Amino acid sequence: MDTKERVLVLFQYLKNNTDEDTAVSAANIRQMFKEKGESVTLPTLRDDIASLQKAGCDIDITEEKGIGMFYKYLSREWSMPELQVLVDAVSAAQFIPQARSKELIRKLSTMAGPSHTKDLVPQIMVSEHVKAKNKNMIYSVQAIRKAIDRDRKITFRYLQYNTDKKQVPKHIGTQDEQYVVSPYATVWNDDRYYLVGYSDKRKAVTVFRIDRMEVPKLITRKRVPPPDDFDVRDYTDKVFRMYGGPEEKVTLRCKMEILDQVIDRFGDQIELKSITKNHFVIDVPVGLSTTFYAWVFQFVGQMNIIAPEHVREAYAGYLEEALDDVLGE
Repeated sequence: MDTKERVLVLFQYLKNNTDEDTAVSAANIRQMFKEKGESVTLPTLRDDIASLQKAGCDIDITEEKGIGMFYKYLSREWSMPELQVLVDAVSAAQFIPQARSKELIRKLSTMAGPSHTKDLVPQIMVSEHVKAKNKNMIYSVQAIRKAIDRDRKITFRYLQYNTDKKQVPKHIGTQDEQYVVSPYATVWNDDRYYLVGYSDKRKAVTVFRIDRMEVPKLITRKRVPPPDDFDVRDYTDKVFRMYGGPEEKVTLRCKMEILDQVIDRFGDQIELKSITKNHFVIDVPVGLSTTFYAWVFQFVGQMNIIAPEHVREAYAGYLEEALDDVLGE
């Protein structure tokens, strides 16, 4: 092998086999090259190490009398705390299937160095039954991003569970089998990955669960451009945080003990009014829907809708309907 190839092989060997706690000897390195059919002298090895150091690699060199020279590669791109955060995120992410999580964690652990590979285990445990089952989801995300970069539409089949608990295409055997969408963005919300884009069928901006999609295919047609006033953040706020449905400003009276949950839902920019020791009042824009009423209901005794009156009445109707369902009337 020529000098450039030899130096690259040496770099990869040091990166994979050494760290701040693990060193390799000159004899180890020379044996590695011998197994590759290459004879490397000690002066050549010293020159190659110097070349790596000159290129910016942090290589520690120590000498033990009577034994020889030892080398450590210290230029780790990621610290252990940083890698641990990434490992935990991959482990906890519901949109990454269990098998894919294990593979990604294995790859991340190799970046820690040989002394710490086994130390990088998830500190956040997630039940396997909540993990996504669609093993191709990562490729779906890649295809969507490629379509956005190339300003192209995508087509895909949307999946749903059948009575055998298997994912099958929706509308299979009908003209609605294929969705054609102009992708605008991917959004991660509540541990799920979503596609936001313009649906040709619905003639509107729509949200799709990516783990419920087959891997999309790029088509030659250009995307429908987003509306001039379209903002992905505003749209996703309305869909995910404000529950969809017609938007309206609602006044809520809340107990102080649920302030954290209210800020988690509406953000820390909300204005607290009529503050007392035990209560506060807020005006927030929400999408009026059963999802919003269900969210309010979970704080029964701690949150009340106080305006407008027609929203109060709609909420009362929601509660009456729920009670009828429980009583079987």
